[in-house]
Amino acid sequence: MIKLFVVGYPLDIQEAELVDIFSIHGMIHSVDLLKDKVTHRHKGFGFIEMEDQAGADRAIAAINGMVLKGRKISVKPADENRAEKPRVFKPNRFHSEELQSSASSTEPFKNKRPRKLVSNTFRAEN
Repeated sequence: MIKLFVVGYPLDIQEAELVDIFSIHGMIHSVDLLKDKVTHRHKGFGFIEMEDQAGADRAIAAINGMVLKGRKISVKPADENRAEKPRVFKPNRFHSEELQSSASSTEPFKNKRPRKLVSNTFRAEN
């Protein structure tokens, strides 16, 4: 079975409509459209599992880039190894209060550019 990642479908679409679109190209094993836990509305992406590789390839070729109700649908094979890949997060700028106090006393904001101040008031030229 081939898992496809589908993103960009209209938020008001019914699951059955999406199944109809994909079932033209091959047999569907399962559909998992992600919903918000509080509002129970679609988040706009999900996974569709196709029975065979040929059907998945046909669905990708036909549906990827298709515009449905004003939204462009993107379909690609799901990254099956995503669970094995660790997420990489940037470390905090200051790891502890000691580093924060020493960094601020020696050279404050060494890597930061000063903010550009923009005034909305009109200045008269002399």
